[in-house]
Amino acid sequence: MRLVPFGVAVVVAALAFSGLGAAPFIDPPEGFHTEIAREMLARGDFVTPRLDGVRYFDKPPLLYWLIALSSLPAGPTPFAARFWSALAVVGVAGVTAYLGMLLGGLRVGLLAGLMVAANMGVFLFGRFVKPDLVFIFCIMLAYLGFALAYLGRGRWPLALFFGALGLATLAKDLLGAIGPFIAVGLFFWITRERPLRPWLPWWGVTVFAAIALPWYALVELKNHGFLWYTIVDNHLLNFTRQRAFPDEDVPLGALEFVIVTIVAFLPWVLAVPGGVVRVLRAPRASANDRLWVLFMIWAALVLGFFTLAPFKLPHYGLPAFPALALLAARAWDETMSAAPGALRPRTLLLPVLIVFAGITLALVAAWFGVLPGSRGALTAVDVTARNFEARGQTAATPLAAFAGVMPGVIGVFLVGTMALGVAFRRRTAGAGVAVVLATVFAFLPLAGNGMAEFAKLRSARPIAEALAMRVTPGDLVMHEGALEHSGSLLLQLAVPIAVVDGLQSNLAFGATFPEAHDVFWDAPRAREAWAKPGRHFLISVVAADRSMVRALSPERVHLLIDRGGRRLFSNEPDAR
Repeated sequence: MRLVPFGVAVVVAALAFSGLGAAPFIDPPEGFHTEIAREMLARGDFVTPRLDGVRYFDKPPLLYWLIALSSLPAGPTPFAARFWSALAVVGVAGVTAYLGMLLGGLRVGLLAGLMVAANMGVFLFGRFVKPDLVFIFCIMLAYLGFALAYLGRGRWPLALFFGALGLATLAKDLLGAIGPFIAVGLFFWITRERPLRPWLPWWGVTVFAAIALPWYALVELKNHGFLWYTIVDNHLLNFTRQRAFPDEDVPLGALEFVIVTIVAFLPWVLAVPGGVVRVLRAPRASANDRLWVLFMIWAALVLGFFTLAPFKLPHYGLPAFPALALLAARAWDETMSAAPGALRPRTLLLPVLIVFAGITLALVAAWFGVLPGSRGALTAVDVTARNFEARGQTAATPLAAFAGVMPGVIGVFLVGTMALGVAFRRRTAGAGVAVVLATVFAFLPLAGNGMAEFAKLRSARPIAEALAMRVTPGDLVMHEGALEHSGSLLLQLAVPIAVVDGLQSNLAFGATFPEAHDVFWDAPRAREAWAKPGRHFLISVVAADRSMVRALSPERVHLLIDRGGRRLFSNEPDAR
């Protein structure tokens, strides 16, 4: 049985690590997170994360600890920084496959493990320097521990449940790790199982607390107000849009969130309703049967909560994807087995065939220029583009970046559509799901190549390279706007950066500490410094009509480079 999760992990690893380091850091968020890890390692302070010397409290430290570790051999390269997200994808796929085997057999495990990785949502975020996939891996480890304990495999799996949730608090946040406790509580309420005390032993709570709480306590001791910020302001007040220290993120509406989540989990989301119906109609005589209810609850809890919450971003539905993969795999497996009451093959194949045919036609139309691109659709899944447009600016979108891979993508979906049509005609669900998997696995590397080209359009690397060629000790470097937009600058520059009018930022609370006073400047202070002798540089991510550059003397403003939504100015022209 262990060969299935291992085989799934090998296949998914080939997908997740393919071309992982080819693209430069995308700012935001990759350079920002990577620089925090670099400064943590350089300072030897593994308790308080910092960026540009400013304390940062929006995310716990697990990802930064891991990046610091992988950066030891060759420094904070894109591959070293993205390694843990990609490895987490492999882990999520392997754990999901194992859970699928426990609940439904070998084929359910195989399908679920592949489906959870073969979608745009997990694939893309498995290539970003963000903590989300590491968090999801911890959550799935917790569910694996609970499932094993529930199936009577001893008490040690329950230690895995509490320990993995403790790690989840260090990966993403304290409140997010409470979700599985709520899901398990609802599960026991629905199944009416008693007593509950054995599932909440004192030693389990001790394991959770021993892993989760020490870092939070240490940070509060060193940085008074941290717990209020991270629990109240960054979570509770964030959901009501009443933050004392707001950042620039523009949330999705409820309908936008639902649509983005559906698209991110295509094509497998099309089979999820069938899986849900089968779970609801199935008897719950065995522990295996009842565990399906737990994963249905988890998916509904995640998606329902964020759909109703005032604040949500495009990736907030990702923690539900493993549960959705299990439900979709069950629907496909029962159809392939011709189980009583299962969906007919054509019922599963037709929606996917329609989607594949629609994608093929849309891509061909876009290639020939007869399908106008929709910036609204693209910005719905691109947080940075949404933030830019909220400020009246236009960010680069993936449309131009994907031009080079478009013929290959069209070919993949054309062949996939034709092969799926044959499976539909012959009513063979097994051949159909194999075609769908092959099509998605062939498409995703091409999508990765397109994202690598997109990263070049959005990256701060051209600005960083231009600065590195010019900056000398003693020069003044300023950044207008939130520094997270250009975090990778700090990876290449050995000078501090003054932040001008950049307090609407993830660093806003850190800016209240005394040592940050010399980092965050207002526009009058920046203009005064610009007029002083010496060479000065300004990187601006602010719209030209609102930039401080308008108030500077024209003869002392020289545009050196304009790339990736950033403009680099100097008070002196380059020597000819």
